[in-house]
Amino acid sequence: MAGWYERRLFNPLMDFALRQPRFHSLREHLLADLADSPLEIGPGTGLNFPHYPPRVRRVRVVAREPELDPRAIERARQRGIAVEHLVASADRLPLADASEQNLICTFVLCSVADPDATLAEFHRVLRPGGRLHLLEHTLSPRSFEAFVQHALTPVQRTIACGCELDRDLRSSAARAGFDVTSLTSAPSPALIFPASELLSGFALRR
Repeated sequence: MAGWYERRLFNPLMDFALRQPRFHSLREHLLADLADSPLEIGPGTGLNFPHYPPRVRRVRVVAREPELDPRAIERARQRGIAVEHLVASADRLPLADASEQNLICTFVLCSVADPDATLAEFHRVLRPGGRLHLLEHTLSPRSFEAFVQHALTPVQRTIACGCELDRDLRSSAARAGFDVTSLTSAPSPALIFPASELLSGFALRR
């Protein structure tokens, strides 16, 4: 039942919400300076693919599912991107230490089992000076909003396939060893409260 709900109801709803024009500039800024063959974690329905710069002709993706969502396949095809699919979880990447220069993660960390372990794994596979490109909703720094996020997270986790509202992802990235000075957190009109606090930018692998 949960699998049917996620595939047939939740994923189409998220695809509709996150493909709205207000997200386009956020994605384009995040992906603008990438070279060929970056690594993307959890591509979902492929909403990043149309926003990769023209020089990117190949993207490697990590997803737990043995088959990518058909919408992701079609968006990659329309953009002319060849996709290499690595079947793995985000916290156990089948990659060597310090092997990657750029890693992209958008709207994934809210629902991984252990964000600290996942970010530590990202740190492991990035080279010194490599960049983690992040676009995620996160815990609000404002006390009342954070209180509401904490209160609603148990319900959100149930109805939104494990998504949690109150993860302090900036702190998790710092604990993993990243330089987080280039990450910004602010309310975004692209998202609806209580998931409107958006963490975006680049975390540098020290």
